[in-house]
Amino acid sequence: MKTGKIAYIDLNGKWKEYNKYKVTFADGNNYTFFALGDFKFKVGETISYEVTNAEYRNAKILKDQYKNNESTNAIYRDKNDLIIRQTCIKASAHYNSQRNVGTESVINDAELMFNWIKS
Repeated sequence: MKTGKIAYIDLNGKWKEYNKYKVTFADGNNYTFFALGDFKFKVGETISYEVTNAEYRNAKILKDQYKNNESTNAIYRDKNDLIIRQTCIKASAHYNSQRNVGTESVINDAELMFNWIKS
């Protein structure tokens, strides 16, 4: 396990469905990390990682790093909220399908359901 402060992050192509990021650390070392979507850490953050292939300079971030990363937690919160909203709109549409109401009523009912779940 290594630890380093991120000095620079560069998107460096793709491999299958993964984005490749070349991450340079304050000590001058650089490694390639693979990520679905954006790289989850920012310049200036200190991370722990494991070198997975020294020849190709590939590394992976340790799983416990994600639990402490606020931006990642925000993404999961947003994703969970999106799932809850989708479920509420579906339930509201089903509930209102037998009533003769407009879209606005469906959305209002979904919003009530979402607020009740989140409170």
